[in-house]
Amino acid sequence: MTKLIAITGGSGAGKTTIAAAVARRLGAGAVVIAEDDYYRCASTIADFDPATHNFDAPAAKDHTLLREHLALAKSGEAFDKPVYDLVTHRRRADIERIVHANIIIVEGIHLLATPDLSALFDLKVYVEADEALRLARRMIRDTETRGRSARSVMVQFFATVRPMHETHVAPQRALADIIIQSPYDAAPDHADRSAAQIMSAL
Repeated sequence: MTKLIAITGGSGAGKTTIAAAVARRLGAGAVVIAEDDYYRCASTIADFDPATHNFDAPAAKDHTLLREHLALAKSGEAFDKPVYDLVTHRRRADIERIVHANIIIVEGIHLLATPDLSALFDLKVYVEADEALRLARRMIRDTETRGRSARSVMVQFFATVRPMHETHVAPQRALADIIIQSPYDAAPDHADRSAAQIMSAL
């Protein structure tokens, strides 16, 4: 049976990097899925405005679909994962076919916030990082790869990211099997050491 690993924590905490490091250690039998691909498509949201839409609440994600897909995976069945465009805020026409894997690693900020989704995971990891570090990483990522202005990143962070972190993300720490601290210096071997810690718990 396929095992499911959740790697959650605040935006900019380092979840994606750690998930990739775990997958490298596991080899061909591992698949990484981003919870971000399960954002609700903007075309399905009435009066959608990216400047005011709350992307940081669990309701912004289609957890029902994600749960269905992960349940299929645990049963050894394949599924078609959506691919979300973070610039246009819409699902792309193409999909990613996920076939059987020994382990599926899911990384995202809300994985343990929905009880029936959280219950599917065999191992739950929370990545903790200081708020200043998370904001700095978001600033670099969103301005360099998502076409955002520095001002818009700051406005969004303090309008929705911070309050939603306190309400929905931080409480997941208490549900985790493993808590990993994300360092300021982003040492090259940190992800590998975190991956080793996760591997030892499998």
